[in-house]
Amino acid sequence: MSDHEGTIKIDSRIQDSEKIRNLSRRGFIGSVMAGAAGVAGASALLSPVQDAEAAPVPDLPDAAPGGAAADDEPYWEKVAAQFMLRDNVIYMNSGTRGLSPVSVHKAQVEAIEAVNSDPNMCWSTYSFAGMDEIRRKMAVYIGSEVDEIAFTNSTTDGMGLGFMGLELNRGDEILTTNYDYGWVKNMMAFRAKRDGLEFKMVDISDPSFRTPDDPQKVVDAVAAGITPKTRFLTICHINYTDGFVMPVKEICEIARDRGIITLIDGAQPPGMMKMDMMDLGCDMYAGAGHKYMLAAQHTGFLFVRNDMVDRVHPLVYTGSMNPEWAITGARKLEQRGSSSYSDRVSIGASLDFHNKLGVEAIEARLRYLSQRLSQGLKAIDGVTVYASDDPRMSCALVSFSVKDLDPSFIVGRLWYRSPNIYIRTVGAAGGFRGVRATLHVMDTAEHVDTLIDRIERLTRA
Repeated sequence: MSDHEGTIKIDSRIQDSEKIRNLSRRGFIGSVMAGAAGVAGASALLSPVQDAEAAPVPDLPDAAPGGAAADDEPYWEKVAAQFMLRDNVIYMNSGTRGLSPVSVHKAQVEAIEAVNSDPNMCWSTYSFAGMDEIRRKMAVYIGSEVDEIAFTNSTTDGMGLGFMGLELNRGDEILTTNYDYGWVKNMMAFRAKRDGLEFKMVDISDPSFRTPDDPQKVVDAVAAGITPKTRFLTICHINYTDGFVMPVKEICEIARDRGIITLIDGAQPPGMMKMDMMDLGCDMYAGAGHKYMLAAQHTGFLFVRNDMVDRVHPLVYTGSMNPEWAITGARKLEQRGSSSYSDRVSIGASLDFHNKLGVEAIEARLRYLSQRLSQGLKAIDGVTVYASDDPRMSCALVSFSVKDLDPSFIVGRLWYRSPNIYIRTVGAAGGFRGVRATLHVMDTAEHVDTLIDRIERLTRA
């Protein structure tokens, strides 16, 4: 295959299930992207890393009983090598898009090939038995019943299904906080106007955008915002701008005692933290598959408690809603037309990857890396870190700003100088702007130290 053919071609090594295990990270990505060289902008996207080299992907190592120690660098470096990143790219943006390890990528590619070589498999295997097994794995992973899970295309999709499909009456009050995701607030404002609901927000953030210093203050503020008319409450589990972990369990307990339905925006936690829906006590929880879970794009889930599912209705009605074979449980919400079977297969493979490493071990590792980054940045004059040091209120997301430097400038300088570090800008109401690093198992302690060093150099430039 030439480096500059005019059509997109997939590396032939993917066709061999044994060879893909040793897939060269540079070879696969390079061949696909080089084939698209005629597409406007492709060369610009590749330019910072086009000459990079990458080593073959080794076998995924077995962890010690109970999972590897958070600071066991030799082990975690082998885990980081499971990803197809070029060797001079440091990726710290799993909070936007997680990268799939080779095992997940392989499962997705094999599913595409299987569907195209045996169309019957698309219907019989992936539609029924295969999806039942993936649903079972997901239920174990998040601590729910199997029939409480609907697969979605994203957290946004799940939030829309849970809220827009929920039975509410004119005059009902719907509640969130000014700390929550803008899209969720827009969705609530839209339905409030359309259906005659009363939309209310609780103020829990300081204008200077300091994270709350005590989770109980957040609990008290939300509780004070509840009125006799409140029927629905939604909050994020982890705020995407500063990484604040909301006291979801305590807030859901108050809501349940007052007969209020809860829907949690879980875009960040799945794959980052141990999940347990029964312990959280929420009525619904929308999560992403393509972020920290490391599955393909267009993957996610919506948890709906069994005692709540009859009050939430599909937004699209299809032939599968025929009462003669009506689908029960939360899965009725995913009956809205065709879906990508290969994307769904990637969910199962990503769960296998997380389970092999150990859910608790992954969380401990991410907390270790984020604390290393947070403390290193705090030691630099002119750097303000917004992540909390309290483990109850933080995990793997570190946001910060550098005095007199625009966040976009910081992001650009980090990416266009080797090693290329990929982080992103974040912003919030009140004029806050900063940069955000979201760490995962493709990151190492050396990567974290490299970012700290690069930020320190920027402050001296």
